[in-house]
Amino acid sequence: MKRIPYITVLGCIIIAILISACGEKDIKNNLIIGNKSSEIISNIAIQRIGKTEIRGSNLKQNQHCYFDMGVQKNCTYKVEFEDKNNKSTLSNEFTCDFNKEGIVDINVRKDNNGKWAVVLN
Repeated sequence: MKRIPYITVLGCIIIAILISACGEKDIKNNLIIGNKSSEIISNIAIQRIGKTEIRGSNLKQNQHCYFDMGVQKNCTYKVEFEDKNNKSTLSNEFTCDFNKEGIVDINVRKDNNGKWAVVLN
């Protein structure tokens, strides 16, 4: 009989944790990656050199994906993506800062010669 109160308390704690974890957070997206080409880009990723990847996928023309990068100062990144032929393209390394107030805008473009470029705005 004494197990029932413990199980009830444990159940309430688990429910409270789930509600707080799944609730809406005050997240500000401070990185925008946009597709400025006429092709669909799939499996787009931004990688902090030496850290894990953050992914988006299937960006159509003039479509964007948004990320919350937190606050990071003077870090180096690369952007990698696949085009419609599943050919992987890796950008040059670039350094930028992410903060809570500013937004970093990265655009993926394709020139008339079919060459891809990743432009940091």
